[in-house]
Amino acid sequence: MSNIITSPVLSCSACGSEGYTIQANVTDPDGEIPGEWNFRKCSNRSCELVWLDPAPLQSELWKAYATYHTHTHASSNLAVRLILSFTNRLARMVFFPIWASNGLWRETNYLRYMMLKNMPAGKLLDVGCGGGRFMNRMKRLGWEVEGIDFDEKATSKIARRYGMKTYTGDLAACALPESSYDAITMSHTIEHLFDPKTTLKECLRLLKPGGKLVVVTPNAESAGAELFGACWRGWEPPRHLRVYSVKSLTNLLRAAGFSLHEVRTSSAGAAVIYRVSAANQKKITGSVSFVFRLGLVFWSYWKELSEFRAQQTGRRTGQNLLACAAKPLNQTS
Repeated sequence: MSNIITSPVLSCSACGSEGYTIQANVTDPDGEIPGEWNFRKCSNRSCELVWLDPAPLQSELWKAYATYHTHTHASSNLAVRLILSFTNRLARMVFFPIWASNGLWRETNYLRYMMLKNMPAGKLLDVGCGGGRFMNRMKRLGWEVEGIDFDEKATSKIARRYGMKTYTGDLAACALPESSYDAITMSHTIEHLFDPKTTLKECLRLLKPGGKLVVVTPNAESAGAELFGACWRGWEPPRHLRVYSVKSLTNLLRAAGFSLHEVRTSSAGAAVIYRVSAANQKKITGSVSFVFRLGLVFWSYWKELSEFRAQQTGRRTGQNLLACAAKPLNQTS
């Protein structure tokens, strides 16, 4: 991997205010990209955006994805993977009665369908579609689904495997017809974007009046970020260029012209973040043993459950941000 050329980012891209370092010496959690990275936070209390500093130049971003875990195959021992998979299934069986009774299972399904399961089926665009599993899930619900991703291998695979239309590259460059989608989804995509406001404005143009935009992204103010510090999986430098909070994501969506229905945090799926973050932390002092990894499975589900309970008191410390916004009914472009 060649070195990634970076540039200092000292001021906030949202409001222009100066920032201060809140997390230093963060490394690539996948261990593929050398170097240490910092995250800064906007000093404007009405903004509070968090961003990567220094950050890759736009022309250098592709280097961060050459060995990305979503674009390569698992290489760990097959027997180890099978045992961990069995342990994970066992843990889910143990915790399921609690999840079913307290609402976490319902929250998980809410996130699984990106808040759209109870919406009448229409035309959907998934921005940052990755492997296409979400697209196929929505297709089975009767949606006409299209996807876009910068990775040509991913979009080609979706087209072959699921028979759905895909696009490759930047959303604005595709010049899709305006007011042509009932819903647009962005699951763990917005934090990767070099110019998120421009992309959101393009989403606004593409939605029909009243059409929904659903965004899921890591929460900079999550319990996991506080617990693990530089080892939190949600930082993920240098691929995550910005990490949002309820306040900063709300500001961004409004600045792009959306009306907001809901912006909140969620703990659904937090277990995997706890597992990976704890393993990353353990690597600093030594190797991660197989027994430790097995114990992490049960511990991580317990942490997810504890975090979910905390959200019921109004705290905003869930691992993910969930935002549902809409194109104003009186807006035609």
